[in-house]
Amino acid sequence: MISIIVNSWKEPNSIGKVINNIANKEFSGLSQDFELIQVSPDNETLTAGKVAAEKLNLGNRYIQVKDPQKGKPFALKMALKKAKGDILLLTDGEVFFGEMATKKLLYPLLSNPKIGGATGRPISVSDRNTFMGYISHILTDSAHHRRTHTMNKNGDYYISGKTFFPMSGYMIAMRNVISIPDDVLSDDGYMSYELRNKGYEIAYVPDAYVYVKFPDNLKDYFKQKVRSLGGYIQLHKYNIMKKDKQSRSFPIELGYAWFVLTYPKNFKEFIWSILFFPVRLYTWVLIFYQRVILKKGMPKKGWERIESTKY
Repeated sequence: MISIIVNSWKEPNSIGKVINNIANKEFSGLSQDFELIQVSPDNETLTAGKVAAEKLNLGNRYIQVKDPQKGKPFALKMALKKAKGDILLLTDGEVFFGEMATKKLLYPLLSNPKIGGATGRPISVSDRNTFMGYISHILTDSAHHRRTHTMNKNGDYYISGKTFFPMSGYMIAMRNVISIPDDVLSDDGYMSYELRNKGYEIAYVPDAYVYVKFPDNLKDYFKQKVRSLGGYIQLHKYNIMKKDKQSRSFPIELGYAWFVLTYPKNFKEFIWSILFFPVRLYTWVLIFYQRVILKKGMPKKGWERIESTKY
C-alpha cells in the first residue's frame, strides 16, 4: 500500500488541487492501493481537503489528522503513526504534482528494492522576468544539474552511488523504515541521509515534475533559506552523516558560481546573476549567526509561515 501524506496549514485555496493531482488516477497514473493522510491544524484547510476527497470518492482511504502546530516534523510523526503503507509519498499543501508525476516518482521504489527514496524535479512557477523569480529558476535548475551530475543514469531516472544530492521536500517517495526527530529543520535532508545509512540508494526522477511558487521578496526568501539550508548545520548533532559527507554548505555552493554566471539569457539576467552573489552570501552569514552563534533550533510554534509562497 502507498500512504500519501500531505502537510498543509492555512492553504484552503490550494489543498484541493494538491489532493486531486496526486490521487486522481487519470491524472496521476496511480494504480496501487493507497490511503491519503492530510495533516493540518486549521479547520479551513481540513474542510477544503475533505471536499476534494469527497469529489474523488476516496471514502475511508482519506484520513485527517489535526496537528497542534508544532512544526512539520511533529506533524509528519503524527501522520506516520497512522500510515499503513510500506511506501510513503510526502508533499506539502501548496505545491502541485505534474501529470503522471505520482506514477513516475513511485516507479524506482516499486521496481528496485535497493532504492529507499525517490524525489522529483521542482519547477519554479515564479516569473523569471523579476529578480526574485529569476533566482528561483537558478536554484531549481542548479539543483537539477547537480543531481544529474552526482548520480548515475539508470533508464528514466538517476540513482545514487558513491555520491548523491538530498531529496527535495516538495516531492518525496520513500520506504516506511525511518522516523524523524521532532525538532529537525531539514526533514528532507535528514531522511535522505538516514536512508543512505540504512544501505538504501536515493533516486532522482527528472520527469516527475512538482510545480512550486517561491518567495517574491527578500524578507520571505531569507526566512525560508535560513531554515532549510541552516538545517544542514543542525544535522550534525544527529550524527547521521556517516556514509556521506555534508552536501549543502557555502564552500560547496562556491563551486557552482560558474553555473550562476552562465545561466543568464540576456544582459538584465546577467546583472541579476551578479546581484545574487551578495544575496546568497548574506544568507549564509545569517545561517552562521543563527545556527552556530545563537544555536537557534525549532521555534516552539513550529516553522514560520512564508506568506508569499502561498496561493
